[in-house]
Amino acid sequence: MRVYHIVKDELQFAVGDIIQPPRYNLDSMEPKKRQIEEELERIRVKDFPNYPSRLNGLFVCHDLDDVEFWAIQKSDICGRIFKLLTIETSEPVFWFSAESYNMYYNGIGTSLHQTCMEYWESNSNTGIDKMEDCEGLTNGSAQIVEIQQARVSRGNGLEIIASE
Repeated sequence: MRVYHIVKDELQFAVGDIIQPPRYNLDSMEPKKRQIEEELERIRVKDFPNYPSRLNGLFVCHDLDDVEFWAIQKSDICGRIFKLLTIETSEPVFWFSAESYNMYYNGIGTSLHQTCMEYWESNSNTGIDKMEDCEGLTNGSAQIVEIQQARVSRGNGLEIIASE
């Protein structure tokens, strides 16, 4: 499956490289994000063990609209140049709506437990074009097939600057 992955511009990659899912460190997260991620992982292990872990999964986007949305959400990337990797993975990609996660994180929504259940229950491989705040997650490696430099801003949207 061909999907997109967003990384900081200073990271070095080449077409053909194999990338592995990162390992996220809960201790480096700000407290609210850490609280959400701990609860998501607790529920995943208990109720959804066949889904990839967000703590050691590779987050991907299925189209350029989703790339634009997530690049704007990432405060360390919005307004800056970043690398947009087009990657090919043979591992399953699970698609989730992060709408309830984002609402809870921003102080809107229901309980933490309910928010996390809604996230995992939103898994769908159909209708992802209509899914709010859609994000893909895979635990598999992926091969880079294209590297582009891009920039996104709230007023100007996604701009592809160059291909490497």
